[in-house]
Amino acid sequence: MEYLIFTDLDGTLLNHNDYSFADASEVISYLKKNSIPLIIVTSKTFSEVRILQEKLDIKCPFIVENGAGIFLPADSALAQSAPSQNRHVKISEAQSYLELRLFFKTLQEKYPLKGFGDMSVNEVMKLTGLDEEDAAHSMQRDFTEPFISTGEIDMELIKKEAHKEKLDVVKGGRFYHLISQGQDKAKAMKRLTHLFEEKFSKKLKTIALGDSANDFGMLKSADVGVLIQLHDGTYADIDCAKIIKSAHSGPKGWNESLLKVLHVKRDG
Repeated sequence: MEYLIFTDLDGTLLNHNDYSFADASEVISYLKKNSIPLIIVTSKTFSEVRILQEKLDIKCPFIVENGAGIFLPADSALAQSAPSQNRHVKISEAQSYLELRLFFKTLQEKYPLKGFGDMSVNEVMKLTGLDEEDAAHSMQRDFTEPFISTGEIDMELIKKEAHKEKLDVVKGGRFYHLISQGQDKAKAMKRLTHLFEEKFSKKLKTIALGDSANDFGMLKSADVGVLIQLHDGTYADIDCAKIIKSAHSGPKGWNESLLKVLHVKRDG
């Protein structure tokens, strides 16, 4: 093991429209064959990631809800010092979903906002394009509240109010996310990298891939950061010269970029 791959999902490893990862299958197979951890870092929930890991046929630690929680498979080398009765060991310092919802209700008294906790499964399906089962899993939240605005808002004012409660707001591909202050993808990536390096007593090279603003910290903090082209052919505006930009969007861009970064020679 020389590398750790940290990847965003929507618009990065998964297509923006149909959530397929078929175009990334070449590199996914390479990572499995060479025992390179593929670590999901996403705004999605624990339930959603577990289902996706089964589809990907991987069993690695993962980071959920924009860095708010790290989950280690209970039978993995990293979790051996923290035995658990559950299938996963949870690492988190974030406030609970209930605490966030209580604060979010106070925001709704002043601003036209609508969170997942206010929506039906059908509404989430319409906003995300997910089917009923996947939408229901996306609503099983532990740490963060995705939300939309239903009118004119000043996001800086909302952020200031959130900061008073040690909370923050980040923008993802489809939603804003109310999260605990100090919890982000970059910090979770660094913490998990440290666990790997301590366990295996070696320095590992981190590669991070993402497509939107809530990935920027992670991309900048990694040894190699790859900004994936958006589905409309443009790029999120990141102010960092060292970031690599993919030539394609979604999993096709993800696959091609990692082939180059990992110096993989294709057969034939």
